[in-house]
Amino acid sequence: MKVLEREVSPPKRNYLKIETSGLSRDLDSIISIGIAEKDSHKIKIYYVESFKDERLLLEEVLPLIDGKIFITYAGKNFDLGFFKTKCQMYFSKDFSFNFIDLQEVTKAYNFIFKLPSHSNKVLLDNFLDTSNLSKEKDYQGIKIKSLFKKFIEGDKSSMDRILDYSLESLKNLILLDEKIRESLKSKLSFDLSSSAFTLEEFEWLGNTIILQGKTNYPEDYFASRGLYSLEVFNKLEEKLSFLNLKEYNKSFVIKINTEDGLYDEKNKCYFIVKKDFPLSLENKSKLKSPSKIIILYYLDHVFENEKELCKKILEVELKN
Repeated sequence: MKVLEREVSPPKRNYLKIETSGLSRDLDSIISIGIAEKDSHKIKIYYVESFKDERLLLEEVLPLIDGKIFITYAGKNFDLGFFKTKCQMYFSKDFSFNFIDLQEVTKAYNFIFKLPSHSNKVLLDNFLDTSNLSKEKDYQGIKIKSLFKKFIEGDKSSMDRILDYSLESLKNLILLDEKIRESLKSKLSFDLSSSAFTLEEFEWLGNTIILQGKTNYPEDYFASRGLYSLEVFNKLEEKLSFLNLKEYNKSFVIKINTEDGLYDEKNKCYFIVKKDFPLSLENKSKLKSPSKIIILYYLDHVFENEKELCKKILEVELKN
């Protein structure tokens, strides 16, 4: 087993990228694990020189990632399965893996991003200036499995190509995380007077829309108006969160009761009637609707309208 190190601007979070000899966690091997640790000046790619090195690779890397939070791409759907299978195979025990998966993040917020898919290429094309990713085109369609086979057969340059690809992928992962995070915060956040608010979770439960977020509003608050309720309270114990809004000391929850009706032949929409709310409301989305109602959910969250209603409720209740 060997380690490739490269200088990098210290990232603000931990990042991880693995390469494997194939897609089967039972039959294939982890051949490299790339790590960029928070505040570290070096990216490290740990890699094998033969199939028998896989255990050594894991013995070296697992203590570095056990219990820590790492940003990944497809980490929950791919990396995690490999790690768990290999840990049982070699060590007969589980480790604590805390992976935030950018693919899952963009899927969860796709009512904001509206991406056609969540492939790595689509994310890079939508969030990064790909003209500055000089090596990205060099690796389109790269076949790690074929390169590793050539390496095992004696072609040392094949491993160099795998490592180069892994290094570039890890750098891109760092950039991608930063851009997705910036984009989400700009879309989810707003200020009301001297207080800042950031929406974080969106839930549709029956005819109720539940909006949750964080704020630096200084006081606790509760109101129940029949059509909606609002609560501002001290933050509960933090769960694993992409936005990680530690700068806010309060949470807020708004629950909105909606009416429903068919929007088209197959799908319902969930809406409020404007005259029922003592607020100045308008349709902020591109979704066409009758002037007397505001649609909050149709096929997915109508984010623009939900955010606007959230702001109006907070303005009225907190007298901002």
